[in-house]
Amino acid sequence: MKKNKPTIGIEIDEVLRNTWVQFDRMYVQEFGEEGVPDDVYVFDYFNKYKWEDSVEEFNLLKEDIPENLSPKDYQIDDNGESNADTFLFKKEEQRYTALEVYEKFMYEDFVFEIFGSAPQMYKGLDLDLNNFLKEYKEFNINVVSKENVFSIPPTLFFLSKTMVRFKNYKFYDEYNQYWDDCDILITTNPYLLENKPKDKMVIKLKRPYNEKIECEHEFIQLIDIVKDENIVKKIENYGK
Repeated sequence: MKKNKPTIGIEIDEVLRNTWVQFDRMYVQEFGEEGVPDDVYVFDYFNKYKWEDSVEEFNLLKEDIPENLSPKDYQIDDNGESNADTFLFKKEEQRYTALEVYEKFMYEDFVFEIFGSAPQMYKGLDLDLNNFLKEYKEFNINVVSKENVFSIPPTLFFLSKTMVRFKNYKFYDEYNQYWDDCDILITTNPYLLENKPKDKMVIKLKRPYNEKIECEHEFIQLIDIVKDENIVKKIENYGK
């Protein structure tokens, strides 16, 4: 049974937030340009970028610290070390698989920079979003995203910087969960485009990584869905 008011879902990544541009910027800063793919736009960060197993060395404070160390022993040399380090710490190693290196980079070391500080998709997006809200005010509208416990806070920070008046934000663990709430979904995501339920409507915003996926409704940016009279009528007649 259809809901009285159909729900439009607007995905965050690559619709509102240019996550890939920020990811690429942080990757180059951390690892250099050698592992950057030639693709002009990337969706699958783990399989497209270069990740390698690694070993991280760190100092662990010893339990039996000598009591006869002098203040001079704690003086730092040009290498950032002191004579006391030998007595205070023991060396430990943490080994990471390539996948763990990726996840640590994405959700620990640069989680705020990637999810919180990424730019909007284009200048003027705030105004276009409010025009979208005005056009489809008779619908339920959700801003949706697949997030985890680490990326949710910076994503909320990103959303707080957009001067829009949406009330509903939904964060999911899996992409398939989008369909529990969304009747109409606006996305660039290849997986969602290829696995649309038959009773749902999907609108593709075109990006290089989804250009080979056929979709009945294709646009470049969100504002196009407001300006195109044909898609406006289809959305307004959805479920009738």
